[in-house]
Amino acid sequence: MAEPAKKVAVAPLDSGLLGRTLTEEAPDLDSSDERLEKVNGFTSRNDYAGAARAAEALLREGVYDVRLVGAYLLGLFLEGGLQAMPVVFHALSSTLLRNWQFFGPRERRDVFADGNLRWLLKLLNKHIEYHERSKDETWQRWSEPSNREPLEQALALSEEIFASFGQAMPRNGCEAPFRRLAQWMEGHLMSLPAAQPEPGEEPTPEPELEQAPEEAQAPRKAPPRAPVRDAGPTVPVSPAMAELMRKLAAFDTLVQRQDFQRASVVAADVMAVVERFDPRVYLPSLFSRFFAGLSVHAEQVESLLQGTESLSFRALDQLYRVDLETFLASAEGAHEAEE
Repeated sequence: MAEPAKKVAVAPLDSGLLGRTLTEEAPDLDSSDERLEKVNGFTSRNDYAGAARAAEALLREGVYDVRLVGAYLLGLFLEGGLQAMPVVFHALSSTLLRNWQFFGPRERRDVFADGNLRWLLKLLNKHIEYHERSKDETWQRWSEPSNREPLEQALALSEEIFASFGQAMPRNGCEAPFRRLAQWMEGHLMSLPAAQPEPGEEPTPEPELEQAPEEAQAPRKAPPRAPVRDAGPTVPVSPAMAELMRKLAAFDTLVQRQDFQRASVVAADVMAVVERFDPRVYLPSLFSRFFAGLSVHAEQVESLLQGTESLSFRALDQLYRVDLETFLASAEGAHEAEE
């Protein structure tokens, strides 16, 4: 009697294939090439692992084609989950920015890339929504504190990836699904518990120094209290904002060192961020309640937005601009009068 076949352990995908710096153009891959058709065949059958392996094999051969990116990166995500997101985002950034000119095909590269990356982003969002809804074992792993760091690392690249879509593919459909993915990651990051220190890592309290008898008996003068000032409203720092703050601090440090060459590199990056500054990326918690309320009451608000040229709307608009407190107080008075 034949022995049962043993399961062969499959080696994980090589996660660094799209993170390399390319120096020469990749060979063009014809649309009818059987190797490309093999990748497409796997994806059409929803065999995403097989598609990732086939794409990986071509990338190993130096065939850097935008039509392979989606299958390969989806495979990395399915293998590693949220832990793989820094690699996925870094690969997207490298492909669209540093290595874009070396990718094939040379003709209609932007069109093929747009279709391929839209497919990838759609499936990433779809898989995330499925596990979030089912609250299965995968979701339990994603809810562990260990996912905080990889999410922060990935989100630090989100702004440059978002900008790269328009640079590489002027007419693309990737921005909306990518923004949706990044916003989910930001929200999930905020929901994760803080990492607990290991049992042996807790710092031991320092022993109190014994005071000399004279010091122990001498009365201590209470230090003068500083006047308490209202610090104003505060908002959580998003990963993108934290990264920007690190860059600003790095610029200050380099200027103090008079290392102006490196300071100019940071300055160029910061200026680019400022020019395309999106408050939804850098201050998401500031706008989350606004968009949540707007989505709930969209029908009522939308109908009123049709009458922005009316005298009543324009009068309220002017009051809102010159005196927000009176604007709110008048709304409260009108509400009480209705009751």
